[in-house]
Amino acid sequence: MSTKLKREIDCLKRLHDLTSQLDDILSFLKQEGLVDDNQIRSLKQNADHPKELQALLRNLQKSNKIQMLEYVWTILPVENISIDIITDRNRKLFEFNG
Repeated sequence: MSTKLKREIDCLKRLHDLTSQLDDILSFLKQEGLVDDNQIRSLKQNADHPKELQALLRNLQKSNKIQMLEYVWTILPVENISIDIITDRNRKLFEFNG
């Protein structure tokens, strides 16, 4: 696994540990028509949510269903996490500011 992929998974895992925003990301993807209930259910049943979500987001980006996907995770001086998702119709920013 590349360093970039591991960092993206770690970013999602940390966001999951600090907030409930992984569910918000899935809700946004469903609202945009990019995932269905079966995909969400399958992802939630998997023990490694962040890894599965990262793979899903990466596949959506590769298939041009997500126009831009950006992970930003800084630790110092305070921990900040932001995941910016842009689709054809909307932009959504998921953030944690420590």
